[in-house]
Amino acid sequence: MPTCLASGSGLLRSSVHPHRSSPGLHELATCASRKFAGCRRAPGVRRAALSTATVATTRPSKYEAQRAHALTVLHKTSALLPRILPSARPGPGGVTQRVSLKFWEDVLNKVHEDLSLSPDKKRDTVRIVVYGVDEQCSAKDLVTALLEDPFVSESQKVALRARWESQPEGSRSIHLQYGAASAEGDIVYVQSSWLQHFGVPVEVSEYKPSSTLETAKALFTADIPILLCNPTTTPLSSVLPASTNPPLPVSRKHTIVAIASPSPTHPTTAAQVPRIQALALNKGLRVVFVDPIRALHGLEQLAGAPSSPVAVQRYQDDVIGSNVSSVTHAVKDVIASAGGNSATPPGSPDVVAVHVQTGRAVIQDALLTCRYMLRHTELEADAVLTGTSSLRGQVEEAKARVRLEVFGTPDKNGDEIAKAVGQARKSVELTMGALQWYKLFWRVDDIREVVTAAVDRAWCRDLERKLVFQAGRLAALQGALKDSATALCRSFPPSSPYHSPVLHNSIERIVATPSYPLTAAVLTSPLHTRQSQLGIPTERLHASAQRAVITMSGSVLGGFGVAWAGWASELGLAGGFVNVGMGAETALGAGMLGAALGVRWAVARWDKARKRWWKDWERVGEGLDRDLKGALARSMDERVAVVAETACSGLEQMVTKRREEVEALKEEVHALEIEVDSRSSDKPS
Repeated sequence: MPTCLASGSGLLRSSVHPHRSSPGLHELATCASRKFAGCRRAPGVRRAALSTATVATTRPSKYEAQRAHALTVLHKTSALLPRILPSARPGPGGVTQRVSLKFWEDVLNKVHEDLSLSPDKKRDTVRIVVYGVDEQCSAKDLVTALLEDPFVSESQKVALRARWESQPEGSRSIHLQYGAASAEGDIVYVQSSWLQHFGVPVEVSEYKPSSTLETAKALFTADIPILLCNPTTTPLSSVLPASTNPPLPVSRKHTIVAIASPSPTHPTTAAQVPRIQALALNKGLRVVFVDPIRALHGLEQLAGAPSSPVAVQRYQDDVIGSNVSSVTHAVKDVIASAGGNSATPPGSPDVVAVHVQTGRAVIQDALLTCRYMLRHTELEADAVLTGTSSLRGQVEEAKARVRLEVFGTPDKNGDEIAKAVGQARKSVELTMGALQWYKLFWRVDDIREVVTAAVDRAWCRDLERKLVFQAGRLAALQGALKDSATALCRSFPPSSPYHSPVLHNSIERIVATPSYPLTAAVLTSPLHTRQSQLGIPTERLHASAQRAVITMSGSVLGGFGVAWAGWASELGLAGGFVNVGMGAETALGAGMLGAALGVRWAVARWDKARKRWWKDWERVGEGLDRDLKGALARSMDERVAVVAETACSGLEQMVTKRREEVEALKEEVHALEIEVDSRSSDKPS
């Protein structure tokens, strides 16, 4: 491809008026005009361009509609940023410059200043900022190679090369404009044809490597940022696709990334451009390879022997081989793209058009930062949900584990509750089996006490001791879950939207309630409640025993009475007053039959009363199973896991609200992106 570092060195200006006494220079000018045509205008053409630009500033700008549109979108973006970007100032331990609200407000204010039509506005220029990413990437060499003309006076060369010496110690930036060699503060005026090459006033700002906020603002507000990087000292992966100290505008298509290379024109070097663009995640990034030191060497060779054909040839080789002219072409394309198709640039692009182009690019960068922050907010919400899911997982795992630890794994004999009730039944059955009907006559008044004592001795004593032990373990689990929930809530810094003093207060109030501590009585109370419920069936059993004894006694006495009455009638006893109307043998049989039937009926009623008591036992046992499992479940929900559940629910509600806000903001950002893109492709006719 045609390469012209000569355009950056004022070579074509010399070729217009070649030195007659220097055939080597004439040959060089001819060669340069043939190889590098179009790289730089002659002075007459340049003067015409400047006069055209001057006329353009006196008439209504043809870019007024786009300027007004850019200002409208700029105001909308400025109003949107405080709702998305963090307001904390950038600094150690805080937010980065790239996402700081203060940084973007300053950047957008500068863009607004560029686009406004203030009568007090200073001379407007296209700002080109050259920045070396480290001390070894000397932006000074590149700026010198671009601006130094080969045939200027020694004083002008010294003014350019010694420009930093006129600046105060510690200065990090310098600004170069066209004019008679002089310096006013941080602005140095030099007579360089490169500054007049583009048909618009140009200011070249050179910044030393720095992570200051001013450097970042200058890079983002520049119309054309030129980033110089030496992969040998600073790997490209450390600055692409993102750099934080300072942030670099590599996502902008008007940014020029100049890679220092010892062989910038070699085909294998140019083949690295797609890889660098992919690394920067920007296919439209302008990437050039340059060797500024070689360009300066060529200038020194020519300055040492301007009449020597050998020096001229070396100069030409160094100028072409350094490929610095690719920077000039890239700058020219960026400026031309502001006025129309970059392939056929207009003759006099307006400075306002370049600022409009820069304003759109800055707005797009700001909206891209908003998208980044919204995505960061979504990831933060996902992280919160990950924390709540992990805590809920601990709770569910604890519930499943605790139930098995407390009640055991069911087998053919059931779980621990069924086994405890079954073991108690076996113990009570011994006492109940000893209460035969014939023993009721002398133990009838002790039935209630005997049965109650038997139940009290056998009623799930081992299960009760196990529940007391498990209650202690549940109290420890309660403390662990409370600590995990508290740690999760306090893991968010005060600046986080998920830092909620209200949620912290809710947790503290739950912990302070009297019902929060977990005691053994919480689990064992169903045992005592269900045991007390056996008192009523035992009372009924006691009453049944009394009725049975009375029935048996009455039946036996009645049977004996009938038999005696029969014998008394037969024997004429009692003065003949007793007459049952039957013989003695018949009366005896009837009495014995009545007694036997009465006893049998009483025994059946007693057995039925005992069976009814065992059915009540079974119902109490089934109720005990439900009560113990319910008590354990309520204890887990209302005591052990209540703090964790409150924390998770509170955080999830905040995440839901936050996501709704993010979705609404994403729609606004998308609308602004469409509005910017819809006019970015519109070029004035």
